Amino acid sequence: MNRRHALQSIVGGALALGAAPLGTRTAAAVERIVYLTPFGYLIGFVDTMYAQTGGFFANHGLDVDIQGGRGSAMAVQQISAGNVLISRTGGTDMIKAAAKDPNIVAFAEIYQRDLFYVISSEQKPLTEPKEFAGKTIGIVSKGGATENILNMMLAKQGIPADSVDRETTGEGPAPFEFIAQGRIDAYIATSATVQQLQADKKPFLSWSVDKVAPSPGQVYITSKKALAEQPEPLTNFLLGVYDALGALTAAKDLKPIIRSMTEKYEIVERNKPDRGEGILALTIDAYRGAYRDKLASDPAGWASAYDLMVKAKIIEPMPKPSFYTDAIRKRAFG
Repeated sequence: MNRRHALQSIVGGALALGAAPLGTRTAAAVERIVYLTPFGYLIGFVDTMYAQTGGFFANHGLDVDIQGGRGSAMAVQQISAGNVLISRTGGTDMIKAAAKDPNIVAFAEIYQRDLFYVISSEQKPLTEPKEFAGKTIGIVSKGGATENILNMMLAKQGIPADSVDRETTGEGPAPFEFIAQGRIDAYIATSATVQQLQADKKPFLSWSVDKVAPSPGQVYITSKKALAEQPEPLTNFLLGVYDALGALTAAKDLKPIIRSMTEKYEIVERNKPDRGEGILALTIDAYRGAYRDKLASDPAGWASAYDLMVKAKIIEPMPKPSFYTDAIRKRAFG
């Protein structure tokens, strides 16, 4: 049966998630847990969707109820409330959340570079933050991760934040047209947008914000309470994801993978002519590093991001910064 997981609202989603316990055992000793994606069901979240539909979680005794999220704030809220065991967010979002709620912690890294890219046109490229002064830069949302990243890059190079105008453009390839219209000079968006612009053969230039402001990429997060009380399902979750990544990186034919996921989830890219196969290939390439390094996260990235976020006055200095633990990953892989 095709499942429709779209959350109708934050409240509705919270109620739906609240009805599901963090972990339950069936007679067959399969444990059910809840995982919240960063935003809906995108090919970029194949790490967990295929781990579920391909049977990799089941091989490690898990039945993972994958819910479609609506941003990092929802992920943190639901984990703090105990409605969700695991979610995924960007490293800078994780640091910002932990500054407010020290109970949130990251325990593995699935995407090894910051998710965001600066996108401009080939005709009028912006290649470094020094060129941003006096320009208008598009951001996904006011006060969100992309504006934080923008402020971090400006702080790193000593550029006054108020010398750059910001325009809320949202996510996706559509804002690229705003550059041609002269509304913006560049915009910051995710790697998925870069992949789509590549697929659409648009004349653009992009570069990872890690070039200026190194930060952890996309990380799996949980609560410190769950870390202490439920290490086994967290460990099995990483093992299932790792096995799925192994299958993905070895796959020659991507059609069965897409078919497996679309039978269960309403994946956004399913309506494209190739049903998302091109974006899936690019996503798999992006995950090769995580598979090679067994989902490890570099402590230097956390230190760099924290220092820049304090410098940009996004967060206040913390007496004992603690954002990431390697305990579950070591439990899984030794």
